[in-house]
Amino acid sequence: MSKETLPVAKAAKELGISRGEIQQKIRSGELETFEGRVTMTQLQSVFPAAEKMKTSSILEKINFIKDNAYLNRVQTAHIPDQYTLMGQVQRLRMELRMAREEKMAHLRLIHALGSNLEAMQKDCDDKQKTLVKSLLNMIARGSEQQK
Repeated sequence: MSKETLPVAKAAKELGISRGEIQQKIRSGELETFEGRVTMTQLQSVFPAAEKMKTSSILEKINFIKDNAYLNRVQTAHIPDQYTLMGQVQRLRMELRMAREEKMAHLRLIHALGSNLEAMQKDCDDKQKTLVKSLLNMIARGSEQQK
C-alpha cells in the first residue's frame, strides 16, 4: 500500500464528490481500501480529478498532526509532573545524606581500627608485628583509594 493515503471521507471532500461515490467504486472493486483509507495512486486511476489534488500539503498536514499527537502522548506518559520530581529530588537528597553519614562512620571505624592496630603492634612478637604492619598497609592503601 502506498505511503500517500487518505481517509475515504477526506478524499471525497478533497475531490469535491460524495463519499457515496467513492463507496460505490469500492463496492464495484474499482477502488481498494485498507482500514478506511485509499491510496493516492488508486484515487488518481479511478478519479482523474485526483491528479489536481494538492496531496503533498494535505498529507504533510496529516502527518504533522499525527506526529505531534504521538509526541504529546509520549511526553505526557513519560514525564512526571513537578511535584513528583520534587519528591524524587527530596528522596535522593535524603539518600545522599545518609550515604555520606554512613561513609563517615566507616572512615571513623577504619581510623579507630588503625589506631588500635598500631597500639597492639608494640606488644607483639616479630611474626605478629609483620602481620599487623601488613594490615596497616592495607588500611592505608584503602584510605588512599577513597580520596
